[in-house]
Amino acid sequence: MKHVDLEKFANGAFSAQVNRAIEEVTENIQNPNTDAGAARKITVTIAFKPNAERNFVATGVQTKTTLAPALGAVTAFSMGKNLQTGEVEAVEMGNQIPGQMSINDVPVVVPESVVEVDGNKVDATTGEIVENKVVDLRKKA
Repeated sequence: MKHVDLEKFANGAFSAQVNRAIEEVTENIQNPNTDAGAARKITVTIAFKPNAERNFVATGVQTKTTLAPALGAVTAFSMGKNLQTGEVEAVEMGNQIPGQMSINDVPVVVPESVVEVDGNKVDATTGEIVENKVVDLRKKA
């Protein structure tokens, strides 16, 4: 039998399918949403179907990849019943409970009148120390 060049087999379709499958596997390996330790594989099938006289064989080439599945995502829902409408409500909770105020939501207020008392900058209207210095309350005056 004459040597079969797999690069030219099926007019190059065999080589193209294998290269495409290798590309799928490498992309799956590099995907951070998949398990890094999972095995991936490529299955190459060459099917031969001869005619009744056995002088002609239809040949088909197929590649199949087995990739690592995407990792699952976890979230949390806050659920309850709306007492006014009777409907069940569910709200996805992210980094913060829905409806709860964040410290980032509070506007920064710059005091209008600042005076210096004992080396500290103090808001004259509220008496609040404006600077971010730690005050040692154990220290005797």
